[in-house]
Amino acid sequence: MTTVSVNNPSGSDEPVSQQSFGIGIIGLGGVALAHLQAFELLDNLNIVAVCDVRADVAHTIDSRYDAKSYNDYHELLNDGGLDLVLVLTPAATHRDIVMAAANADINVFCEKPLAITLADGEAMVAACNNAGVKLFYGASYRYLAAIVKAKQLIDAGTLGEVQLMSEQVVGGHGLAGYQPLPPTHYPAGGPGGPGMGIVDHGVHLIDIFSWFTGSEIVTVQGKGQRQRSGEPAASEFMAMHFAKGAIGHVIYNAATYSTVLPNEGMYSGGQGWQADCTLAEPGLWEKEPGSISVYGTIASLRIFHYTNALFLNTGTGPQQITISGRPAFGHFATQLEDCLAAITKNRPPPVSGEDGVRALKAMLELYQ
Repeated sequence: MTTVSVNNPSGSDEPVSQQSFGIGIIGLGGVALAHLQAFELLDNLNIVAVCDVRADVAHTIDSRYDAKSYNDYHELLNDGGLDLVLVLTPAATHRDIVMAAANADINVFCEKPLAITLADGEAMVAACNNAGVKLFYGASYRYLAAIVKAKQLIDAGTLGEVQLMSEQVVGGHGLAGYQPLPPTHYPAGGPGGPGMGIVDHGVHLIDIFSWFTGSEIVTVQGKGQRQRSGEPAASEFMAMHFAKGAIGHVIYNAATYSTVLPNEGMYSGGQGWQADCTLAEPGLWEKEPGSISVYGTIASLRIFHYTNALFLNTGTGPQQITISGRPAFGHFATQLEDCLAAITKNRPPPVSGEDGVRALKAMLELYQ
């Protein structure tokens, strides 16, 4: 078992609990390394089991964290002693692993997107509900400090009624330098594309736009890229119409060049992924920091979610807003704290499998 000192996700210094947990991690790719880096911020947290099909990678991680390593996730799940398992593998594998965790009576956290088909996502939710285990969905953008503060301002009525939300990620190294995610992530013929496209990244925006407005997506229009060998990269866009009247809009192209000018960047206050999926580090100049804009009837917000900055404009120009909380990748630690608090208090997941299904359903409508 792992002793975990769980802080209050609301920001209070008062601990929610101090309890012994058994935590396992399945999948040790780049996203898992970001999670593990963040978990070092938590007191007394020791990962007890890790799994990856690459034996050398699993051994490197198990020696670093004094954990037991596996190359077969079934063995990790069947050995017992786990209260929560994190599924950080490519989306194409999520259904089988999550359902195996449910069958083993283990609470499970699943990275985004929840699945690659709606049927898979719904089956995962049903399996966890039937087994009586919690299914946590990895909508990690809800834990980025700048986005958390933006949500607080929206809920307080600072913006008035939200009318429009948008994100644009366009850039890269041209068509010759374009690299889609491999079919191990998204099978050939189905939805797919680059790491900063609709499927692998835009699903975050689908989730937080609904979260910002507190309303469901009514209709969507747009075009998403499919995973086809040899097919040239394409522009992707998605317009979401929400029940309360707001519109959300995202546009992506990872196979061209940025038009950002040299003086339009900022020094990064956190880590994150750039338009070409390379890693940005804190303290360095970020020439094209990703941002999300939210426009209301009386004010607007510009959210630099990875560089950890927030600007509010009430009509007199943008004013920087003070942010508290952990910048990326520390937000993964905040997310884990929230999951562990839900287990401790036996309350529903803060972001559930049903939330993942809703985001997946909206995204897949582009491909019908």
